[in-house]
Amino acid sequence: MKDWILFCIFIPACYLLGSINFALVISSIKNKDIRALGSGNPGTMNMLRSVGKTLGIVTFFLDFAKGITSALIGMFAFKELSNIAPYVLGFSCMLGHIFPIFTKFKGGKGVATILGVLAVTNTVSWAVAFVILLIYLKVAKAGFIGSLIGVYIPSITAIALNSVFREPYWYVAVIMASAYIVTVTIAHRANFIRLIHGKELSLTLITTTQDSEDITNTDSPDDNCVK
Repeated sequence: MKDWILFCIFIPACYLLGSINFALVISSIKNKDIRALGSGNPGTMNMLRSVGKTLGIVTFFLDFAKGITSALIGMFAFKELSNIAPYVLGFSCMLGHIFPIFTKFKGGKGVATILGVLAVTNTVSWAVAFVILLIYLKVAKAGFIGSLIGVYIPSITAIALNSVFREPYWYVAVIMASAYIVTVTIAHRANFIRLIHGKELSLTLITTTQDSEDITNTDSPDDNCVK
């Protein structure tokens, strides 16, 4: 019972953690507002384009760390709920990233944060997916597909493993992993529409070469890679 009470407290706490928008914080270091640059999306790809490669990568790893932190709290703080707590707290953190309370519920697309969660919950399949993601981003034109691959593979693995082994509350883990796929897919709906119409940009994380110089790309209505 005590675990459940504490668990319910940590759900909104992880949401608040997710609501910290590092793209805004880091862009302010250069006296800029990432929302007024490039696509206006406060995420990794717009940081790479509009502020620079180094700070863009820093943004990715900080958003990634939010997911890892939430999942680790769930894994080690709630022994009775260790099978589901990382998924639930990770999902709450992702929602905070996408709908941050601190910036009027307008945030990034949640990919980096969810990759952090899945790195803890499904390490092996996440590692495989991450290698595929990097290879894809190096050669492909539609970079956002690579981001989705990074989320889909470990999420589907989580659904399959929990459905087979059926540990306590296994169905909650299945629902949460499914929710990762659905939420991230919906967040990229504009990218799918542009891809269908042949308007999706070819810029990817791998091909972005600018480091400290500003890159103001006003042709992009949205980000197309890791957010």
